[in-house]
Amino acid sequence: MFETHVDTLYLWVGLGTVSVAVLGVVVGLPTTAPPAATETAATIDEVTTSPPGSVVHRRLVADEWSLDGRELRLRNEGGTATARLVRTVVPARTERLRAVLSGARPQTVYGSSEAFRRDVRRARHTDTAWRPAPERLTARHVAWGGTDVTIVG
Repeated sequence: MFETHVDTLYLWVGLGTVSVAVLGVVVGLPTTAPPAATETAATIDEVTTSPPGSVVHRRLVADEWSLDGRELRLRNEGGTATARLVRTVVPARTERLRAVLSGARPQTVYGSSEAFRRDVRRARHTDTAWRPAPERLTARHVAWGGTDVTIVG
Protein backbone atom coordinates (compact mmCIF):
# COMPACT_ATOMS: atom_id res chain seq x y z
CA MET A 1 0.00 0.00 0.00
CA PHE A 2 2.80 2.50 0.78
CA GLU A 3 5.04 1.61 -2.15
CA THR A 4 6.83 4.17 -4.29
CA HIS A 5 6.09 3.76 -7.95
CA VAL A 6 8.77 4.54 -10.48
CA ASP A 7 6.27 6.48 -12.65
CA THR A 8 5.56 8.93 -9.83
CA LEU A 9 9.01 10.57 -10.11
CA TYR A 10 8.60 11.03 -13.87
CA LEU A 11 5.13 12.45 -13.37
CA TRP A 12 6.36 15.09 -10.90
CA VAL A 13 9.35 16.05 -13.07
CA GLY A 14 7.05 16.40 -16.10
CA LEU A 15 4.53 18.45 -14.15
CA GLY A 16 7.29 20.75 -12.87
CA THR A 17 8.66 21.24 -16.39
CA VAL A 18 5.23 22.13 -17.79
CA SER A 19 4.63 24.55 -14.90
CA VAL A 20 7.93 26.35 -15.56
CA ALA A 21 7.11 26.58 -19.30
CA VAL A 22 3.65 28.05 -18.61
CA LEU A 23 5.16 30.55 -16.17
CA GLY A 24 7.65 31.63 -18.84
CA VAL A 25 4.85 32.28 -21.33
CA VAL A 26 2.81 34.27 -18.80
CA VAL A 27 5.79 36.41 -17.78
CA GLY A 28 6.57 37.09 -21.47
CA LEU A 29 3.11 38.52 -22.22
CA PRO A 30 2.78 42.32 -22.39
CA THR A 31 1.37 43.96 -19.30
CA THR A 32 -0.59 46.64 -21.18
CA ALA A 33 -2.81 46.69 -24.22
CA PRO A 34 -1.62 48.30 -27.45
CA PRO A 35 -2.62 51.95 -27.86
CA ALA A 36 -6.01 52.84 -29.37
CA ALA A 37 -4.86 54.39 -32.65
CA THR A 38 -8.16 53.80 -34.48
CA GLU A 39 -10.23 55.60 -31.86
CA THR A 40 -7.73 58.46 -31.71
CA ALA A 41 -7.77 58.79 -35.51
CA ALA A 42 -11.60 58.83 -35.46
CA THR A 43 -11.46 61.70 -32.95
CA ILE A 44 -9.09 63.66 -35.20
CA ASP A 45 -11.27 62.90 -38.25
CA GLU A 46 -14.28 64.26 -36.40
CA VAL A 47 -12.55 67.64 -36.09
CA THR A 48 -11.27 67.70 -39.69
CA THR A 49 -14.79 67.20 -41.01
CA SER A 50 -16.28 69.80 -38.62
CA PRO A 51 -16.47 73.56 -39.28
CA PRO A 52 -13.43 75.76 -38.56
CA GLY A 53 -13.15 76.59 -34.88
CA SER A 54 -13.84 73.01 -33.82
CA VAL A 55 -11.53 71.59 -31.19
CA VAL A 56 -11.28 68.30 -29.33
CA HIS A 57 -9.08 66.98 -26.53
CA ARG A 58 -8.45 63.29 -26.01
CA ARG A 59 -6.42 61.43 -23.41
CA LEU A 60 -3.60 59.63 -25.17
CA VAL A 61 -2.35 56.36 -23.67
CA ALA A 62 0.95 55.86 -25.47
CA ASP A 63 4.64 56.29 -24.79
CA GLU A 64 5.56 57.53 -28.28
CA TRP A 65 3.75 58.73 -31.36
CA SER A 66 4.40 59.61 -34.98
CA LEU A 67 2.19 61.66 -37.29
CA ASP A 68 2.94 62.21 -40.96
CA GLY A 69 -0.26 64.03 -41.83
CA ARG A 70 -2.21 61.03 -43.15
CA GLU A 71 -1.18 58.27 -40.74
CA LEU A 72 -1.10 58.17 -36.96
CA ARG A 73 1.19 55.67 -35.22
CA LEU A 74 1.15 55.06 -31.47
CA ARG A 75 3.53 52.86 -29.49
CA ASN A 76 3.75 51.58 -25.90
CA GLU A 77 4.86 48.43 -24.03
CA GLY A 78 1.84 46.57 -25.45
CA GLY A 79 2.82 47.14 -29.07
CA THR A 80 2.42 49.52 -31.98
CA ALA A 81 -0.88 50.58 -33.57
CA THR A 82 -1.42 52.46 -36.83
CA ALA A 83 -4.47 54.23 -38.23
CA ARG A 84 -5.11 56.20 -41.43
CA LEU A 85 -6.79 59.60 -41.30
CA VAL A 86 -9.61 60.69 -43.61
CA ARG A 87 -7.97 64.05 -44.40
CA THR A 88 -4.44 65.35 -44.10
CA VAL A 89 -3.64 67.11 -40.82
CA VAL A 90 -0.72 69.24 -39.69
CA PRO A 91 1.42 68.21 -36.71
CA ALA A 92 2.08 71.15 -34.35
CA ARG A 93 5.87 71.05 -34.65
CA THR A 94 6.67 74.76 -34.38
CA GLU A 95 6.13 77.15 -31.47
CA ARG A 96 3.69 79.27 -33.48
CA LEU A 97 1.60 76.27 -34.56
CA ARG A 98 1.51 75.10 -30.94
CA ALA A 99 0.26 78.56 -29.94
CA VAL A 100 -2.57 78.33 -32.51
CA LEU A 101 -3.31 74.79 -31.32
CA SER A 102 -3.59 76.11 -27.75
CA GLY A 103 -6.26 78.61 -28.83
CA ALA A 104 -4.44 81.69 -30.12
CA ARG A 105 -5.90 83.19 -33.30
CA PRO A 106 -3.53 82.82 -36.29
CA GLN A 107 -3.79 86.60 -36.93
CA THR A 108 -2.17 87.29 -33.56
CA VAL A 109 0.63 84.76 -34.01
CA TYR A 110 1.55 85.27 -37.69
CA GLY A 111 2.30 88.53 -39.47
CA SER A 112 0.41 87.46 -42.59
CA SER A 113 -1.71 84.62 -43.94
CA GLU A 114 1.19 83.76 -46.26
CA ALA A 115 3.50 83.22 -43.24
CA PHE A 116 0.84 80.92 -41.76
CA ARG A 117 0.57 79.01 -45.05
CA ARG A 118 4.37 78.59 -45.25
CA ASP A 119 4.58 77.33 -41.65
CA VAL A 120 1.77 74.83 -42.28
CA ARG A 121 3.45 73.58 -45.47
CA ARG A 122 6.80 73.21 -43.70
CA ALA A 123 5.24 71.32 -40.75
CA ARG A 124 3.56 68.86 -43.15
CA HIS A 125 6.86 67.91 -44.72
CA THR A 126 9.12 67.54 -41.69
CA ASP A 127 10.43 64.24 -40.38
CA THR A 128 8.06 61.56 -39.08
CA ALA A 129 10.33 60.16 -36.37
CA TRP A 130 8.92 58.76 -33.15
CA ARG A 131 8.45 61.45 -30.50
CA PRO A 132 7.36 61.28 -26.84
CA ALA A 133 3.57 61.22 -26.76
CA PRO A 134 1.67 63.94 -24.91
CA GLU A 135 -0.72 62.89 -22.16
CA ARG A 136 -3.51 64.76 -23.91
CA LEU A 137 -3.90 65.07 -27.67
CA THR A 138 -5.52 68.23 -29.05
CA ALA A 139 -6.90 68.71 -32.57
CA ARG A 140 -8.08 72.14 -33.74
CA HIS A 141 -9.62 73.05 -37.11
CA VAL A 142 -8.37 76.48 -38.24
CA ALA A 143 -9.12 78.53 -41.35
CA TRP A 144 -7.46 81.84 -42.19
CA GLY A 145 -6.45 83.57 -45.42
CA GLY A 146 -7.30 80.65 -47.70
CA THR A 147 -5.55 78.08 -45.51
CA ASP A 148 -7.95 75.54 -44.00
CA VAL A 149 -6.14 72.98 -41.78
CA THR A 150 -6.51 70.80 -38.72
CA ILE A 151 -3.56 71.17 -36.36
CA VAL A 152 -2.79 68.21 -34.09
CA GLY A 153 -0.46 68.06 -31.11
